[in-house]
Amino acid sequence: MRFLPILMMVLMLTGCIGDRSDLELFVTTTKAQHIARIPPLKETPKFEHFAYQAELMRSPFVPPSRELTEEVVDTSRNCLQPDLKRRKGRLETYALDNLRMRGTLTEDDTIWALVESSDANVYRLGVGEYLGLYHGKIGKVTPQYIEIIELIPDGSGCWAERASNLELSGN
Repeated sequence: MRFLPILMMVLMLTGCIGDRSDLELFVTTTKAQHIARIPPLKETPKFEHFAYQAELMRSPFVPPSRELTEEVVDTSRNCLQPDLKRRKGRLETYALDNLRMRGTLTEDDTIWALVESSDANVYRLGVGEYLGLYHGKIGKVTPQYIEIIELIPDGSGCWAERASNLELSGN
Protein backbone atom coordinates (compact mmCIF):
# COMPACT_ATOMS: atom_id res chain seq x y z
CA MET A 1 0.00 0.00 0.00
CA ARG A 2 2.91 2.33 0.69
CA PHE A 3 4.33 1.76 -2.76
CA LEU A 4 1.14 2.68 -4.61
CA PRO A 5 1.79 6.49 -4.74
CA ILE A 6 5.39 5.90 -5.85
CA LEU A 7 4.27 3.45 -8.53
CA MET A 8 1.68 5.92 -9.83
CA MET A 9 4.28 8.67 -10.05
CA VAL A 10 6.66 6.45 -12.00
CA LEU A 11 3.88 5.54 -14.45
CA MET A 12 2.94 9.18 -14.94
CA LEU A 13 6.54 10.23 -15.58
CA THR A 14 7.05 7.52 -18.19
CA GLY A 15 4.33 9.22 -20.24
CA CYS A 16 6.55 12.29 -20.51
CA ILE A 17 9.32 10.38 -22.23
CA GLY A 18 8.72 9.90 -25.92
CA ASP A 19 9.49 11.00 -29.43
CA ARG A 20 10.42 14.71 -29.52
CA SER A 21 11.66 14.83 -33.10
CA ASP A 22 8.71 16.96 -34.29
CA LEU A 23 9.44 19.51 -31.56
CA GLU A 24 13.13 19.63 -32.41
CA LEU A 25 12.29 20.04 -36.11
CA PHE A 26 9.97 22.97 -35.35
CA VAL A 27 12.65 24.74 -33.25
CA THR A 28 15.35 24.38 -35.89
CA THR A 29 13.10 25.62 -38.73
CA THR A 30 11.90 28.56 -36.66
CA LYS A 31 15.46 29.56 -35.83
CA ALA A 32 16.45 29.28 -39.49
CA GLN A 33 13.52 31.37 -40.77
CA HIS A 34 13.50 34.15 -38.19
CA ILE A 35 16.76 36.04 -38.08
CA ALA A 36 16.82 38.97 -35.66
CA ARG A 37 17.60 42.26 -37.37
CA ILE A 38 18.89 44.81 -34.89
CA PRO A 39 19.44 48.29 -36.32
CA PRO A 40 22.87 49.82 -35.72
CA LEU A 41 23.23 52.16 -32.78
CA LYS A 42 23.13 55.90 -33.39
CA GLU A 43 26.41 57.72 -33.27
CA THR A 44 27.07 59.19 -29.83
CA PRO A 45 26.96 62.98 -29.73
CA LYS A 46 30.23 64.79 -29.43
CA PHE A 47 30.97 66.05 -25.92
CA GLU A 48 31.05 69.81 -25.59
CA HIS A 49 32.85 71.18 -22.58
CA PHE A 50 31.07 73.80 -20.45
CA ALA A 51 33.21 75.96 -18.22
CA TYR A 52 31.17 76.56 -15.05
CA GLN A 53 32.06 79.91 -13.53
CA ALA A 54 30.46 79.92 -10.12
CA GLU A 55 31.49 83.43 -9.23
CA LEU A 56 29.18 84.81 -11.95
CA MET A 57 26.11 82.81 -10.88
CA ARG A 58 23.95 82.52 -7.77
CA SER A 59 24.61 79.39 -5.77
CA PRO A 60 21.76 76.89 -6.16
CA PHE A 61 22.09 76.00 -2.48
CA VAL A 62 21.41 79.52 -1.19
CA PRO A 63 17.88 81.00 -1.32
CA PRO A 64 17.48 83.95 -3.68
CA SER A 65 17.81 87.42 -2.25
CA ARG A 66 14.66 89.22 -1.16
CA GLU A 67 14.90 91.71 -4.03
CA LEU A 68 14.48 88.90 -6.56
CA THR A 69 11.37 87.47 -4.91
CA GLU A 70 9.54 90.65 -3.93
CA GLU A 71 6.64 91.79 -6.02
CA VAL A 72 7.58 95.00 -7.80
CA VAL A 73 4.83 97.59 -7.66
CA ASP A 74 5.25 100.98 -9.29
CA THR A 75 2.47 103.18 -7.89
CA SER A 76 3.69 106.21 -9.83
CA ARG A 77 2.55 104.62 -13.09
CA ASN A 78 -1.11 104.50 -14.05
CA CYS A 79 -1.41 100.77 -14.79
CA LEU A 80 -3.04 97.67 -13.35
CA GLN A 81 -1.79 96.91 -9.81
CA PRO A 82 -2.79 94.31 -7.23
CA ASP A 83 -3.90 95.36 -3.77
CA LEU A 84 -0.87 94.32 -1.72
CA LYS A 85 -2.42 95.67 1.48
CA ARG A 86 -5.21 93.10 1.18
CA ARG A 87 -4.93 90.18 3.59
CA LYS A 88 -3.97 87.01 1.72
CA GLY A 89 -6.53 84.21 1.47
CA ARG A 90 -5.99 80.72 2.81
CA LEU A 91 -5.41 79.24 -0.65
CA GLU A 92 -3.02 81.93 -1.91
CA THR A 93 -0.01 79.94 -0.72
CA TYR A 94 -0.71 77.15 -3.24
CA ALA A 95 0.03 77.17 -6.95
CA LEU A 96 -3.01 76.45 -9.12
CA ASP A 97 -1.58 73.10 -10.18
CA ASN A 98 -1.57 72.05 -6.50
CA LEU A 99 -5.31 72.69 -6.22
CA ARG A 100 -8.14 70.47 -7.50
CA MET A 101 -11.80 71.26 -7.94
CA ARG A 102 -13.76 68.43 -6.30
CA GLY A 103 -17.35 69.60 -6.74
CA THR A 104 -19.89 72.31 -6.02
CA LEU A 105 -22.51 73.19 -3.42
CA THR A 106 -25.59 75.26 -4.18
CA GLU A 107 -27.37 77.44 -1.65
CA ASP A 108 -30.31 79.49 -2.96
CA ASP A 109 -28.87 80.92 -6.21
CA THR A 110 -25.23 80.86 -5.06
CA ILE A 111 -22.84 78.17 -6.31
CA TRP A 112 -19.86 77.39 -4.08
CA ALA A 113 -16.81 75.52 -5.36
CA LEU A 114 -15.18 72.76 -3.33
CA VAL A 115 -11.41 72.98 -3.78
CA GLU A 116 -8.91 70.45 -2.41
CA SER A 117 -5.37 71.55 -1.62
CA SER A 118 -2.29 69.36 -1.95
CA ASP A 119 -2.39 68.60 1.78
CA ALA A 120 -5.90 67.01 1.37
CA ASN A 121 -7.89 69.85 2.96
CA VAL A 122 -11.14 70.81 1.22
CA TYR A 123 -12.27 74.46 1.12
CA ARG A 124 -15.54 76.11 0.06
CA LEU A 125 -14.93 79.12 -2.19
CA GLY A 126 -17.23 81.57 -3.91
CA VAL A 127 -17.05 84.32 -6.51
CA GLY A 128 -14.72 87.14 -5.44
CA GLU A 129 -12.45 84.99 -3.24
CA TYR A 130 -8.74 84.59 -3.99
CA LEU A 131 -6.56 81.56 -4.66
CA GLY A 132 -3.24 80.77 -6.34
CA LEU A 133 0.11 82.52 -6.17
CA TYR A 134 -0.71 85.35 -8.58
CA HIS A 135 -3.59 87.15 -6.87
CA GLY A 136 -6.11 84.86 -8.58
CA LYS A 137 -9.66 86.10 -8.07
CA ILE A 138 -12.60 83.79 -8.73
CA GLY A 139 -14.78 85.34 -11.42
CA LYS A 140 -17.26 82.54 -12.05
CA VAL A 141 -18.15 79.15 -10.56
CA THR A 142 -19.93 76.50 -12.65
CA PRO A 143 -20.48 72.80 -11.92
CA GLN A 144 -17.65 71.96 -14.37
CA TYR A 145 -14.99 74.61 -13.70
CA ILE A 146 -13.90 77.70 -11.78
CA GLU A 147 -12.91 80.77 -13.81
CA ILE A 148 -9.96 82.60 -12.23
CA ILE A 149 -8.50 85.99 -13.20
CA GLU A 150 -4.83 86.17 -12.19
CA LEU A 151 -2.53 89.21 -12.11
CA ILE A 152 0.86 88.41 -13.62
CA PRO A 153 3.78 90.85 -13.14
CA ASP A 154 5.32 92.12 -16.36
CA GLY A 155 8.65 93.02 -14.75
CA SER A 156 8.32 96.77 -15.17
CA GLY A 157 6.05 97.36 -12.16
CA CYS A 158 2.75 96.84 -13.96
CA TRP A 159 0.58 93.74 -13.98
CA ALA A 160 -1.44 92.00 -16.68
CA GLU A 161 -4.61 89.93 -16.28
CA ARG A 162 -4.59 86.27 -17.29
CA ALA A 163 -7.65 84.02 -17.32
CA SER A 164 -7.26 80.50 -15.95
CA ASN A 165 -9.68 77.68 -15.30
CA LEU A 166 -9.66 75.08 -12.56
CA GLU A 167 -11.64 72.15 -13.92
CA LEU A 168 -13.57 69.49 -12.04
CA SER A 169 -11.37 66.54 -11.20
CA GLY A 170 -12.84 63.13 -10.42
CA ASN A 171 -9.94 61.31 -8.72
